[in-house]
Amino acid sequence: MKNTSPINIAEDWPGKPDVFPDLMTHTEAAMFLRLDQIGHTPKSAKRTLNYWRDHDELRATKFAKHVWYLKKELEKFLENKTEEGV
Repeated sequence: MKNTSPINIAEDWPGKPDVFPDLMTHTEAAMFLRLDQIGHTPKSAKRTLNYWRDHDELRATKFAKHVWYLKKELEKFLENKTEEGV
């Protein structure tokens, strides 16, 4: 008997770059923030980045119908999220 249940294929992350560029795509930004290591898929990580951007927690650059993230803005975001005394 043939299995007719839907197949759930997880989206794979690309290989992590040795050095992150100064201007990153949402996938590179998510990997920079290590969202790939805490159970996110590339699609869910993009939604998370959009949420932070829409709630003015993370600044992004929009041009040519694309959203890009500056490395210095991601570093600033991490600094703001860092708890004192940890």
